[in-house]
Amino acid sequence: MKNAAGAHKREKRHRILIIIVTVLAFCLTAVLSGASYLIFSSSAREMKTQTARGMALLAADFINADKVNYWLTDGIDEEYEATAAALERMLRDTPDVEYIYVYQILEDGCHVVFDFDTEGLAADSFREVVPFDPTFLPLVPTLLEGGRIDPIESNDAYGWLLTVYEPVYDSAGRCVCYAGADVSMQILRDITNRFIIMVSVVGVVFLAFFVFLGARISINYHRADEMDVYIERQKRDKQLIREIVESFAKIIDLKDSYTQGHSTRVARYTAMLTRELGYDEETVENYYNIALMHDIGKIGIPDEVLNKPGKLDDNEFNIIKSHARRGYEALKNISLMPEIAVGAGSHHERPDGRGYPMGLKGDEIPRVAQIIAVADTFDAMYSDRPYRKRMNFDRVCEIIREVRGTQLTADVVDAFLRLVDKGELRAPDDNGGGSTEDISNIRNK
Repeated sequence: MKNAAGAHKREKRHRILIIIVTVLAFCLTAVLSGASYLIFSSSAREMKTQTARGMALLAADFINADKVNYWLTDGIDEEYEATAAALERMLRDTPDVEYIYVYQILEDGCHVVFDFDTEGLAADSFREVVPFDPTFLPLVPTLLEGGRIDPIESNDAYGWLLTVYEPVYDSAGRCVCYAGADVSMQILRDITNRFIIMVSVVGVVFLAFFVFLGARISINYHRADEMDVYIERQKRDKQLIREIVESFAKIIDLKDSYTQGHSTRVARYTAMLTRELGYDEETVENYYNIALMHDIGKIGIPDEVLNKPGKLDDNEFNIIKSHARRGYEALKNISLMPEIAVGAGSHHERPDGRGYPMGLKGDEIPRVAQIIAVADTFDAMYSDRPYRKRMNFDRVCEIIREVRGTQLTADVVDAFLRLVDKGELRAPDDNGGGSTEDISNIRNK
């Protein structure tokens, strides 16, 4: 009877533990999925805003502000017609931009300076006064004073649009009119739907992982007296964790078509460096798993930026750089592996303080991030990409040696160079070829 009662208690604890782990896993998955969606949506809106603002600024630069009042009072001249033609070409050559127009804002409404026909919508006439929409009225006092207003997102008869107004100043510094640009947001809905599906798949993987892990932990606790069995199961659990994290790393790499296999290679180099630095095998295993997830923040980067074939502009590069912060936010609440967020958030920090996202210096940078940074830098240069071949191995080593103590931590670079001397990093198919020039578009990825 006593043994039966004890078995019943253990079975009850087993069920309770599974329920607790399942609930926690579900909550964690929901939080990660929600956070990823919010990050992605915010990033997509930011990029659309930059597109609209850039077009409005460009339109404002084309306009001779000193002639606006003349055109509205005395009529059209050759300069007006040339300006109109230039603005219309800008509209036609920029698919993302739905409308470009120039209004002079007065108390009785918007006085049309320039407007252009678009598919399904005729332009307002020159000098026509367009009444203020009721939703626009709170902004009118600011516009009458020549001030700036925040971007406006609307969804009405004209479609789902994001609008940016840029003031146009005359030679005396007065705002005489506003250049407006409307960017369609319809594509955001399609991209968002695809992203939600991807996040849902990832969420199911996480949920299954933690539920299964909780069940395994519960079983091990339930049979703690069988030490040999427990130890063997621990080993299998670690292997399972690695396999699941590796699978998730492959999902991350599939997001970025230019760097497939990057996460796995960086993790392998990280393990080699960690071992060379004298750490025990448990730390080597831990750092390997952390390195596999170092680029998880790329899930939140829009495909059109992440997989852009050409060189990134400054705004796009800033969005790419945000993957470190996004990765940290996505992983910071995983208590099972508390350091996993550190690798994602700090692997682009530099000892000289010129890294991102926090500008950490020297020993302020977590040790695992110092090691991942060297592994990540090496793989960025010494791997083939669709847009270029890998660099010459000796040139890669020379570059890494040159940034020792500034971009990369000194003793980790020393460990890297020891591995080079041992012949453990050169690829088997490396016959000494590869570019010896600096790869200018490494910043793309």
